[in-house]
Parts: sequence; structure tokens; C-alpha cells
Amino acid sequence: MAPLPETFLGYRRADGLAGTRNHLLVVPSVVCANTVAQRVASMIPGAVSIPHPHGCAQVGDDVILTEKVLAGAAANPNVGAALVIGLGCETCQSGTVADLASALAPGKPIQAFSIQEAGGSIKAISRGVEEGKRLMSQIARQQRETISISELVLARDRGHEDGTTGPSADPVADVVTQMMLAAGGSVIVPEFLARDGDARTGDVLAFADRPVGKGRFVMRTPDLDAVSVSAMAAGGAQVCVFTTGKGAPLGNAVCPVIKVCGDAEANQKMADNIDFSSTSLVEGTQSAEELGERLFGMLLDVCGGQLTNAEMIGHQEFAIHRIGPTV
Repeated sequence: MAPLPETFLGYRRADGLAGTRNHLLVVPSVVCANTVAQRVASMIPGAVSIPHPHGCAQVGDDVILTEKVLAGAAANPNVGAALVIGLGCETCQSGTVADLASALAPGKPIQAFSIQEAGGSIKAISRGVEEGKRLMSQIARQQRETISISELVLARDRGHEDGTTGPSADPVADVVTQMMLAAGGSVIVPEFLARDGDARTGDVLAFADRPVGKGRFVMRTPDLDAVSVSAMAAGGAQVCVFTTGKGAPLGNAVCPVIKVCGDAEANQKMADNIDFSSTSLVEGTQSAEELGERLFGMLLDVCGGQLTNAEMIGHQEFAIHRIGPTV
């Protein structure tokens, strides 16, 4: 194995963490604010939004989880600044999400307001664009700098097993996982992936929790691609390696997702959505170690600003787990 790279080019944040992107994140605290948040983001180059169907009439642990995931996304080091927009009468309040995010990421520019406070959707869009541009002007001046790989948190995920992912793509991603750990970085895997034939264990994280310390962590998430990747992004992951058998368009608004596929037919049919082919492992022309080193190099390029296919297409999926009824 070649000597491990030691650094990547990233963004140093006020809280000491390092990001691979410099997003302005527009966060709707409730489904009623989705359209306003999306319109605001669409009018500010470099901004992204995370629409979702939650935040209204949620109670107890359910609304707490929604607040936690939204705040975690805003606090992710890939986010340079965040604007949280609510309606005003929801259980998941924009001010609460902003306060939680500020506690997770001290020093990060975060603002919040409600549509009712602004005087309706049109006025809220206008205010959001004004405040968003002000936030963007603060983070646009920040430049990438050399940062140790040991500061990366890698999300390692997989689509539903169809018989091809295990032998053709997972071994390559596993090499990347080991390289990341050897470099002093951290890796989060969903609980379902840790159970599925992977005997290596790690500290267990609740849904969307941040890792404490370094190493391998197992996060409790359902076996749903968009939900598990969003949970790990809310937990602070700055990049994701995602293996797929038949091809998946999945991206994420906060965390770049690198798609790895070893099925020759899927790589041809779904070429728009696949970043890295591992078919040569099945063909026997390259080893998992050789492919893993190449994939690790791509990962560092992505961390340094190279766009994934999902980012170029505009896939910005974001999903939140539900644990209770709406009342």
C-alpha cells in the first residue's frame, strides 16, 4: 500500500472543526416553510435548502428528534452559515433550531425568523434573501487551507443488498474505511450495515449524535438511504462513501456522497449517478487494496472541492426519521 496522504484542503470553522464545503444552509423548521426556504436558497448562489415534511404538530421525543437533526445539519462543518425559517405557530420553532445549532457550533453565523413575523411568504422570501446574502458575504471570504485527514468524519453507507454490492463494491469501501482510521480520522456506519456481516464493532451513537473522540462508530438508523445519510451528516460527517449494486441517484444537501458500484451493467446504465467503478475487482484485474487506494484519492479530491456526480446533477436529498404520531 502506498504511503497515506496526510492532508486535504478544507475550511476551518470558528468552533475548530473543518469542513469540505462552504454552504449557506437555508433550513425550514417546518413543512410550511419549505417553499419559502427553497425560493430563498434558489436566489442566492451557493446556498442549499433541506425541505422536509415535519415540524408541525409533532410532540415529545418526535419533535425533539426533528429539532436535533435540523440543528445538526446546520452545525455540520460543511455549513459556513445557516438561516432557519419557520412559520411561527409550529412545534418545531425556528428559534429553537437556531439556538441548538449555535450551541453545537459556537461562532457560526446563524439567523432565524418566521414567515408570520415577516408578514407572509413574499415578504419572508425578500427578508430571507436579504439576510441570506448578508450571511453569504461573511463566509464567501473564507479560503481553503491545509488540514489533517485526522479531522475527517467519513459516513460509510450502502444501498439495499442485492447480491452484487457485497462482493463487488463493499471490499473496496472497506479499504477506504481502514485507510481513514489509519490516518487518525473517524468513520460512522449505520447500525444495519454493522449488523450485516461486519463483525467489527465501535462505539454506538444514537440517531444524529456526534461522535466523541476518534475511531469507528455505529449509528442507530433505519435501513433507509436518505434517512441514514442525513442522520450521519447531522452527526457531523463531512463526506460519505456509498456502495450500490444497481445504482442510486442519492445525494445529500450537506454532505457530498461518493457512489461506488461494481456491477458492470449498472455502471453502464446508471453512469450519470456513479462516481467510482469497482468492476475490475470482480473481473480479477485489480485488487480491493488497489481500488481502495484510488477511491481514497478520489475522496480526498472531493473533500478538497471536486464535485460528486450527485452534486453536479443537483441531488440534495434530506430525510428525517419519525418516532411518534402527529397530533
